[in-house]
Amino acid sequence: MNHRLNGKIALVTGAGRGGNIGLAIVRAFLREGAAGVVATDNRLVEEAALTAGIEAEFGTGRFVLLKHDVTSPDSWAEVYAQTLQRFGALDVLVNNAGVSKHGGVEHGDLETVRWAMAVNHDALFIGMKTCLPALLDAVNRHPGGGSIINNLSMASYMPNAHNIAYHSSKAAGRMLTICAAKEFGPRKIRVNSVHLGMTITPLIFEALEEYKAIGLWDTNEAALAALAAEAPLNMTSAPEDAAHAFVYLASEEARFVTGASIEHDGGIGLKY
Repeated sequence: MNHRLNGKIALVTGAGRGGNIGLAIVRAFLREGAAGVVATDNRLVEEAALTAGIEAEFGTGRFVLLKHDVTSPDSWAEVYAQTLQRFGALDVLVNNAGVSKHGGVEHGDLETVRWAMAVNHDALFIGMKTCLPALLDAVNRHPGGGSIINNLSMASYMPNAHNIAYHSSKAAGRMLTICAAKEFGPRKIRVNSVHLGMTITPLIFEALEEYKAIGLWDTNEAALAALAAEAPLNMTSAPEDAAHAFVYLASEEARFVTGASIEHDGGIGLKY
């Protein structure tokens, strides 16, 4: 059967937790015929059960889950080496790992800003630089060449007085993405970004606890209703919905697409 990602090898960061966007991307890639997917995460929770579940659905030999600190060049080098050892190639890099913490300028702190920048911006740079040799070779395997996809969120466009570390670091990631697209385009590596709106994951509920603590909303239900109402579609997204955008950018269907920002946001970006 012909699938959209037949034969491709992908590495997806921030993909070791049930219910999150990274794992939804992994599952979508495998469903679309990826020959191998390396999922990485700095927080592995019940990794044996997660791996068993993936293998039960998609078979053995196509999936591996690795511990990974995306802020560390040494950790990237180890993950890259293990990817090539396991699958022999790398065609798609998805920089999905991200962090967020409440705080503005007055009551925030420099440590939080540096932490967010390290994960949401610097890690993209390290990952692209580390994986570049294999991605350059992808053009010998697929006409569309290599693909880098950065998960940047609509936060990269939207100012937020209560979460400046996240929003400013995601905005920096957006500029890094389009600069890399110009740099790598002549060598047939496409670099694009996906900008998600309100997507319901475990991390969202962690963030809502912070917002409730400062009195923005009283309950999760009220928060989610208010956030959904900000979008013209008046709804939130599931990780499985978001994963379709990553499949497209990883596929040969997008071989003429680079430097693009796909807004999977229910229309919330229309006001910016």
